Amino acid sequence: MPVIFVHGVNTRKAEAGYSARVGLIDRFIRKHLAGVTLDGAAVASLSPAFPYWGDLATTFAWNMAPLPAGNVNALGPLVDDRLRPLIAALDDELSNATGAKQQPLLALASQRSLPHAVDIISDLLLQTAAESAASVVADFIFAAQGYAAANPNPNWLGTLTTDEQLLNRLMAEAKATESGPVQTLGALDKIVNPLAAAAASFKAAIQSTAETVLDRSGNFASTKLLAWQRRSLNETLGRFFGDIFVYLDTRGNKTAPGPIPKLIHDAIDAAKAAGAANEPLIVIGHSLGGVICFDLFGHFRPELTVDLFVTVGSQVSHFEEIKRFKTSDPAIHAPQRAPTPDNIKRWINIFDPVDIFSYACNKVFNRVIDFEYDTQTYTTKAHGAYLEQDRFYQRLRARIDEG
Repeated sequence: MPVIFVHGVNTRKAEAGYSARVGLIDRFIRKHLAGVTLDGAAVASLSPAFPYWGDLATTFAWNMAPLPAGNVNALGPLVDDRLRPLIAALDDELSNATGAKQQPLLALASQRSLPHAVDIISDLLLQTAAESAASVVADFIFAAQGYAAANPNPNWLGTLTTDEQLLNRLMAEAKATESGPVQTLGALDKIVNPLAAAAASFKAAIQSTAETVLDRSGNFASTKLLAWQRRSLNETLGRFFGDIFVYLDTRGNKTAPGPIPKLIHDAIDAAKAAGAANEPLIVIGHSLGGVICFDLFGHFRPELTVDLFVTVGSQVSHFEEIKRFKTSDPAIHAPQRAPTPDNIKRWINIFDPVDIFSYACNKVFNRVIDFEYDTQTYTTKAHGAYLEQDRFYQRLRARIDEG
């Protein structure tokens, strides 16, 4: 069955973790959508395609050099920009993050749950995953999240005293996992060094900031937190708007499609040609990827039948509200609802209220079902977190099966 995943903004192959993320999404799709039935047609196999349009998106002439960088005086030591939101998340999750600075991952697993700690571990690995380690990182996260979801509060947590012991036990449990697409679990031994390094950097960052980032009550002052996370947030916003501007400026029209819509519809055609005849087509669009796909189905390829369209953390309804689709009709507005393109047979839209880039759709469009999903993470992370969580795909499958 052709399954097409169209990525959103802030996706670049050159950045660490790209291949690991794609591999992880591929594993989750194969695990949770296998055997799915659409309009009575059972799915026998899955082979997701991942068309990449990031190289066609925005670039920055000064590489975002104007963004403030380095130390924030009120906060003391330098901390890797990528770790700052994770430290903020830890503080939000625990009643006393300062007291957890010696063993932060174990404290999170013990005081909240193992899945909470595994989410942080997954994020740490994906932030730094080298191309050569992409497969083993994806395998480990896939196995670790599956285990944590099935065992959120295992008894053995009470026997551990260090983060290192937690990682070793999690490694053992991941290697013992026999289900899913991980074929060579012995290869997980290769994750030991990257895992230890990621955890060590996180612990060091926690310890270096415990007395300076946290105020006297052990909590972040809101003004400090905003300043502390500004660079990562501004990079996200900069690319978000930049990618949108590039798409709108270059998308072309039906007779002369621009490079991004052409790349996507060529990928869909290739996937359909490689699949069995009359197999259902599933298209998953994340963020701006959902917007691009909606434009594609409504304007560029209205003859293409899409059996299931899934938008995740997307802005489709927002674009319709400001009438930026090729098919948008200014005469249609509240209390009316805009039509979903006829060639989309079923549409599921998923959003997290914490994700500031996600929108509900059913008040704007007909024939769409909205589902709220809690990524259980923080504002600067929520937008991409859906796709890195086993439980997201598990719940998506449940919604698909509801018919």
